[in-house]
Amino acid sequence: MTIEQLAEHVDDIVATAPNEKILLTKAGKPFAMISDASAYDEEDLAYINDPKFWEMIAKRRKEPTVSDETIRRRLEAAEARQASRLKKKRAGK
Repeated sequence: MTIEQLAEHVDDIVATAPNEKILLTKAGKPFAMISDASAYDEEDLAYINDPKFWEMIAKRRKEPTVSDETIRRRLEAAEARQASRLKKKRAGK
C-alpha cells in the first residue's frame, strides 16, 4: 500500500494489522511498517524504538555468559549455606 492510499484505507488497516504486517511505500520504496502493538505496553514500545537500548543489548550479548547449570549449582550452594547457618543458630539457642 502506498503512503498516499493510507487515509482511504484506514479501516482495512485496522482490520488487517492484528493478523499481518502492512508495508507502506513512498515513491515505490519501503517507508513504514504497520503491525499490531496490543501485546506491548508503552515502556516496551519505547525500548523497541530506542537505539541506545539495542546498543546495550548488542554489547551485553558479547559478554561472557553463565550456563543455567552453573547458576543452579551456585543457588543450591547458597541455599545450603543459609540452611546450615540457620541450623547452627537454632542449635545455639
